[in-house]
Amino acid sequence: MQPRVHFQPPTLSWNGVSAKASEPRSRRNGVRAGGATETTPAFLQRVSQEARNHRAVHHPYLRALASDSLSDSLWALKDFARHYHGYSAYFPRYLRSTIDQLSAPGHREALTENLTEESGQYPEDDLRALRQAGISAEWIIGVPHPELFRRFAHALGVEPTDADTTAMEVICWREMFLGILAEGSPAQSVGALGLGTEGVVSTMYRYFLPALQRLGLNPRDTVFFPLHTMVDDHHQATLLDIAGHYARTLEGRHELEKGMNKALCLRAGFWDWLHARALEPRRPRRGRGAS
Repeated sequence: MQPRVHFQPPTLSWNGVSAKASEPRSRRNGVRAGGATETTPAFLQRVSQEARNHRAVHHPYLRALASDSLSDSLWALKDFARHYHGYSAYFPRYLRSTIDQLSAPGHREALTENLTEESGQYPEDDLRALRQAGISAEWIIGVPHPELFRRFAHALGVEPTDADTTAMEVICWREMFLGILAEGSPAQSVGALGLGTEGVVSTMYRYFLPALQRLGLNPRDTVFFPLHTMVDDHHQATLLDIAGHYARTLEGRHELEKGMNKALCLRAGFWDWLHARALEPRRPRRGRGAS
């Protein structure tokens, strides 16, 4: 398991709305972490916090983008936009892979609702909260999330990679992640998609908000990021509830943590790759997906 990093990220904002990443919480007294005496809520709270403290969530690359400390932040954002689409466009497939692993009809139905939101359909309470934050429903209703990301890339003047130009680093990431979701145990799949992905994305994406503000882009073109930082609580809660079902046994807890850490390590490797590129943005590159 990755060591927990006690890092307190700065308060970040988008379109005048402030948000702060979660801070570590103390464990319950008298609970032996990871042992039989740890209650299910305590276990879920502990591993969720470990995920939010992971290097993948507060990676030096993300912090450098937020603080504008790279030599060419615009180049780095364009590079991110070009390559991240190759992972994010597969998110509906990630959801379907986990849904296929679940046996409880209620769990399958709940994740199917998340899949519906990924296609651009939202409950009224989410739309109301977004309107209060200055996000127009017209920007997002009926627009699948991969298309929202493509809109962002186009605003930067970037065409995301396609099947013929996707970098091998991206291909490896999404194929290994799909392997965890589809071929691991159901608990491992839930741990990877829930604890290790949906549970951290709202914290992680906040690092992009100050970088986007500096560019002065139309908020409609960058709505992918605040959308995921502000309304993913429902997705997180759904997957956390399903994780609670598997956390009732020690084996289930082990598999949840295993999936969570696999997902986080894969993401950290992707940030490592982008960070290395951003540190030498003018270095010639060769090979498939080079830019």
